[in-house]
Amino acid sequence: MNILEQLEHPDFKPSKSDSVLMDYIRQHGDVFCTSPIARLAQLSGISEATITRFVRKMGFPNLQHFKVSLAEELSGRSQQQTIINHNITTDESILTTAKKLMSISVEALRQTVRHLDEDIIARTVKLLTNGHRIYFIGLGNSGFVADDSAYKFQRIGLDAIGLDNSHLIMLHMSLIHPDDTVIAISHSGESAEILQAAKLAKKNGARLAAITSNPHTILRQYADLCIFYKTKETMLETGSIVTKLTQIFIIDLIYTQVVKERPEQSVRSKQDTADAINILRLSE
Repeated sequence: MNILEQLEHPDFKPSKSDSVLMDYIRQHGDVFCTSPIARLAQLSGISEATITRFVRKMGFPNLQHFKVSLAEELSGRSQQQTIINHNITTDESILTTAKKLMSISVEALRQTVRHLDEDIIARTVKLLTNGHRIYFIGLGNSGFVADDSAYKFQRIGLDAIGLDNSHLIMLHMSLIHPDDTVIAISHSGESAEILQAAKLAKKNGARLAAITSNPHTILRQYADLCIFYKTKETMLETGSIVTKLTQIFIIDLIYTQVVKERPEQSVRSKQDTADAINILRLSE
């Protein structure tokens, strides 16, 4: 198994530091190949000793051998006719591409579940069930997920609002109450508008949970809880179904746990909202 495959399916159980380093190599492989170990430790936030141990876990005698092999793999990959995702080539059939896309989606969910922190999910559920109003905020493609999330929770009787406009987000965050909860959805975790909104929400005493793929996000400074998922995007994959699918999966998990905590209220509210919508259908 080559290095890039091992980064996705390691032969060993990675430590938290290993996982951080693996994410860094996936995103900055070219930099990793050309930087001295002291610089790599600074860039990745992982100690030099841990980097050395990681290389040995990967089956290499030293860092230099690892770098050379990684550089060869990256060079070979860049010479292929790839598009959208590094596993997809321009000359393959539609069915082959469909199967690869399905595999990518399944693997993203599998990795997300593998690294899921049950305690964080449970604590997020408590924030939603014990608080007053819930604000789901996100921009761009994450904004679609925010809107859909609010709708799901409204249907089971929770006071939820979805916001995907930066001006409206800041307006609501300026008036937020300490017993309100914000769920900030951001793939990169680096959106300036979301960071400003999170900062304002915390200043006003609200509780905040973040859903992001970036374990190094500045959002962690403001969030009471962080839920991380495992997926990455190339330039042409921005807004891909894999990212939205993983975000929706996490929301659906939280939603399901909320229903499990308050089944009678959830069923009653779901039925009431369904009856109300049926009134509109019958009047058409």
